Amino acid sequence: MGLALIDQYTEPMDLAKYKDEYHNELLKIIEQKAKGKRPTIKKLKPVKAKGDDLYDQLMSSLSAKKGA
Repeated sequence: MGLALIDQYTEPMDLAKYKDEYHNELLKIIEQKAKGKRPTIKKLKPVKAKGDDLYDQLMSSLSAKKGA
């Protein structure tokens, strides 16, 4: 089952899709601190899962990917 999930989500790697957002945000914070300003840091909000059962989440993920 795990291999089926991996096979469904496997695709060729395209580095153009990805950006180094961490580096840019870190530079903004450093520049704000250098100017004597207090940096604004984004807080992440946790996303609640629909169910607690990991197996059910895996099975729904597999069926959702097949339908897409």
